[in-house]
Amino acid sequence: MSAAQMTSLIGRKARSGRELQAARAMSLGRALRLTAAKQADRMMGLALNTLGVTRTAATAEALPDLLNAQSLILLMDGPEYQVCAAVLDAGLVSGLIQQQTMGKVTPISGARPHTETDAALCAPFVEALMGNAAAMPEESADRELLHGYRFGVRAQEPRVALLALDKLDYEVVCMTLDLAGGVRSGTLTLILPRPVIPAVSEPQTAENDGETSPRQPQTLSKTVLLLKTELTVALARLSLPLQTVSDFKAGDVVDLNMSSLAQALVIDVGGKVVSRATLGQLDGMRAVQLEHDKAVTTQPRRRASDREDLELPDVTAKVVAPVVEDRVPAEAAGHREKESVDIFGDADAMPDMSDVDVAEVSAEGSAESGMSEGEDRRRQPAW
Repeated sequence: MSAAQMTSLIGRKARSGRELQAARAMSLGRALRLTAAKQADRMMGLALNTLGVTRTAATAEALPDLLNAQSLILLMDGPEYQVCAAVLDAGLVSGLIQQQTMGKVTPISGARPHTETDAALCAPFVEALMGNAAAMPEESADRELLHGYRFGVRAQEPRVALLALDKLDYEVVCMTLDLAGGVRSGTLTLILPRPVIPAVSEPQTAENDGETSPRQPQTLSKTVLLLKTELTVALARLSLPLQTVSDFKAGDVVDLNMSSLAQALVIDVGGKVVSRATLGQLDGMRAVQLEHDKAVTTQPRRRASDREDLELPDVTAKVVAPVVEDRVPAEAAGHREKESVDIFGDADAMPDMSDVDVAEVSAEGSAESGMSEGEDRRRQPAW
């Protein structure tokens, strides 16, 4: 056997092995096909068969061709604030509603606009289809594509659905379904955003023992530099009457009254002037050079040595409490002075009076001393 024949034989064996493996593998289409038949029978007793499943990649520009006003558009909320759309054509919507309301599917159906009741009757089937099929595919990317979606709201028109579908890349899965043994057929289209896989940085090796060090958090300055803002460069500001502006036509020249290109203004979204700028060019492209304010620094000034260039009040000086004049009335002051007088003096220096008899002062003694009772009462101290 020649080398060419041997290579051809090995290629045929490898190809047959791949085909057998592909037939046994659980793909996304096969998972949806099996799940649709089981969920339709379990939830509403409907004999449903999947005639075909197609899967294509699409961008945001191709979504308007997949949405039409005659279909029922269900917006499904997913993980990480992602939104997918489930589009059911009129034949599938009528068949699901007839099975749940009348218990059978009829081939006759009239065209009518869809309502919130239609969405409430069809959304559980779509939600169960995606939820149960998400765990079956072998590829992790296929599982993430269907995982975690719940019914959110019905889009009343395609324009509303386009506003909610704000991703760039999508996977479009179209299922052709047969209802009740060929009585009716319909299509279900799933517009699924590709899952966002976060980038995993390489672990950094520690210098001491070779273990992986934890991820360093981003600083505030790096986070601020990553923010985006919208600025407008204004060459000049003019005040013109409304009639003059209304009469503008192609070819009219407006005098900006500018002597140089160094008078431009940089304005934020709120109309506030951020800085002055000079217009020019750099490497053949338009450029703007901002004027840097000397008071603005790139590093925060929090140290004591940074206060020299800043116009700040001196808060470290010693504060002297003001002298408050005593404005107490004279009567109260005199009363306070009398209360503070020590009428007893030093109690330890007083003589021992244990042997002194207590004199009894009688009325007669008071008369003999020449003092009347009234005089004695008047001489009592005021305190």
